Amino acid sequence: MAIITCIEDLKRIHERRVPRMFYDYAESGSWTEQTFRENTTDFEKIRLRQRVAVDMTGRSTASQMIGQDVAMPVALAPVGLTGMQHADGEIKAARAAEAFGVPYTLSTMSINSIEDVAEKTTKPFWFQLYTMKDIDYTDRLIERARAAGCSALVITLD
Repeated sequence: MAIITCIEDLKRIHERRVPRMFYDYAESGSWTEQTFRENTTDFEKIRLRQRVAVDMTGRSTASQMIGQDVAMPVALAPVGLTGMQHADGEIKAARAAEAFGVPYTLSTMSINSIEDVAEKTTKPFWFQLYTMKDIDYTDRLIERARAAGCSALVITLD
């Protein structure tokens, strides 16, 4: 197995392992890609200061998000068509988030259904909802998420 020391190492592995269209999908943004570029630039400005020999006794990253206990205040964001990377992509991501103790957000544009993810996990996950003109369809999606035990509805407006 390759040695992974940074995000770029993961990107190189990803690029070698998946068809080009899947890599391009994951490594790009929508429309003009302005937000994608700005997010990348903003993250590059963050510098973490290494601190050694610091007493960490009693420290914890545990917190709460919308009333839910979490291992740290981070959630896996919705990524549409994760199933392109692996047939059970959304299920695997939800299980990984569950194992780590952080929320998982299932995309409206997922390959795996809300019901499939709920059946293969043991904790509630969040459901991302794209607002659509078809109100009946939207209502049915919300009802499916509710019936599957989703603990939050993350609404996307774009």
